Amino acid sequence: MKKRLGKWLQYILLSKHPALSKFIPETALFTVENLTDLLKRYESVYLKNDRGGQGKGIFKVYKNKDGLYCFNGYTLNGEKIKMDVKKIEEFEPVLHPINRFGGYLVQEGIPSLTPTGLPLSIRVHVQLLKGEWVIGGMYGKVATEETTSSGVINSHRGAELMTIDTLLSEHLGMDDKKKNDLINCIKEVSIIAAGVAATAVPQIEYGIDFGISKCMDPVLFEINTSPGVGNFSKVGNGEMRKQIKAIRSMHLKG
Repeated sequence: MKKRLGKWLQYILLSKHPALSKFIPETALFTVENLTDLLKRYESVYLKNDRGGQGKGIFKVYKNKDGLYCFNGYTLNGEKIKMDVKKIEEFEPVLHPINRFGGYLVQEGIPSLTPTGLPLSIRVHVQLLKGEWVIGGMYGKVATEETTSSGVINSHRGAELMTIDTLLSEHLGMDDKKKNDLINCIKEVSIIAAGVAATAVPQIEYGIDFGISKCMDPVLFEINTSPGVGNFSKVGNGEMRKQIKAIRSMHLKG
């Protein structure tokens, strides 16, 4: 079976790297105590299955004005769940049936939002070519209104895809200098992160997901070891998917 780079192992590897640690959210293994602690310090947190993907096994958690714990997200089976409970333990039965797929993590909720309050993220495709990591492509995603409560930004969950230029210029209002500085930073972090991931789970391609903080700094959310490339054909004129395939061919030819 193909080895996967679980979210907890990712956090351990990235948090120890001096050039990457400042770009990742605070993360802990899920316990009632850890979830309670992070909610005392952050407005919201994410409860993530260690092996979940495609927006599954992720829940946004926060406390409302009535003191209830609010869980919004999707099970690993893709079922949408929205529960408000007095005690965190009341939500645990939702998790137990799928714990055979791996445990859960609690992660600091980073407000990665457009000025209109819609969650956003960036996907970067990193590839190995002649012993060096290169950027095959990148695009932006903005969640629709119906996905805002869960904060799950995934094309399988209704997110809108767009070029990185459209995301940064039109949705965030960045000028050319700020936009180019941010893109260059994301590329540099992605290449370093790919190298770190390869020490644990060697691959020739990785998909890396980023958010953008209120200070307009990149936040590294996750590294995917089996990234799909279909979305790249839906962005712009589809040239990025052609570029990714061309890099694959060059790599195979050596």
